[in-house]
Amino acid sequence: MNKRKLTISIIVLLFVCSIIIFYKSKKDITIEVDETYPYLLSPNCEILVEDSKQGMTIKDEYQNEWVWIEVPKSKVFLTAQNEEDYNNIEKDIKEYTKSYSLEEYEDNCDEEPYQKIKQRTLMSIYQYGGFWISRYEIGTDQIRNSKNAPVTEGRSQPDLYVYNYVTIKQAQEIAMKISEQSYTSNLLFGFQCDLVCKFIEENGYCKERGKITRDMIIGNSSSWGNYYSSSFEINNGKYSENNGNDYQDSSTIKQKKAYKNLLLTTGASERNKTCNIYDFAGNVSEWTLESVKYEKDWSVIRDGSFYFNYGGNDPANGRYRLDKNSSSSSYGFRVMCIK
Repeated sequence: MNKRKLTISIIVLLFVCSIIIFYKSKKDITIEVDETYPYLLSPNCEILVEDSKQGMTIKDEYQNEWVWIEVPKSKVFLTAQNEEDYNNIEKDIKEYTKSYSLEEYEDNCDEEPYQKIKQRTLMSIYQYGGFWISRYEIGTDQIRNSKNAPVTEGRSQPDLYVYNYVTIKQAQEIAMKISEQSYTSNLLFGFQCDLVCKFIEENGYCKERGKITRDMIIGNSSSWGNYYSSSFEINNGKYSENNGNDYQDSSTIKQKKAYKNLLLTTGASERNKTCNIYDFAGNVSEWTLESVKYEKDWSVIRDGSFYFNYGGNDPANGRYRLDKNSSSSSYGFRVMCIK
């Protein structure tokens, strides 16, 4: 090999090595902000909002959008000794979010895969001081208008049809496929929903009433959610007047009237966003991994929906027990993702 060819070969090798190093470093990057350590979910993540108090928001390489839920470690973990002290990590979270947790509900299941997911989730929250949740209710390109609708992939993106008519088992199977393989995505545990409620109480604002208070989370959420009783402006996307059987473009109607059932596509109203999270209150109720104590045949769905739900009766922190095989136009889901 002559000198010229050798030089070119060395340059190519160095270039390839630099790409590999850049890929690895970007994939593993963690952004330290006070006590919270948000990590990017893919090598080509785009940071949309940087402020963790506002709800740090990223878009991964699959165009899914995620919001970081900050869990302030010095305020929360007062008894937990280390990342494997699962019982005390959960106990500390329950104490921190006691305004939102209810005694008759729990995150407990004897199945081994469930326990491993729960332990990994608790460990990750303790290590990094937070976790990611989907910015939107999970959506799909296809209108779903019956229990027999085909099971397709779900995404956390704007202007999608809400992924409704889904059982909890189907929702969890879809949720597990949304993240990259090196991360874990699932439905939210009950303690994660409570942490989101607490994060919104600490940092959330809504267009209609300003600062979101605890009463607006556990009492009446109609001022920041899509409920039967709500009235608000629709900014984009589509809406359905017949429980999702078909949709019309939002340019034909700009105002959702009170006492009218209107199912919206994901992220259709800026009024229903807080901490950069859309529709945490209303639109569709969301399946969780929470369970009912002593009643293992029931599953738990949280927050109210567009369908004859009032913000005062079905607030963002509301819980409802349902048969595991239930599905409806007003049942959907949201996803969490951890490292």
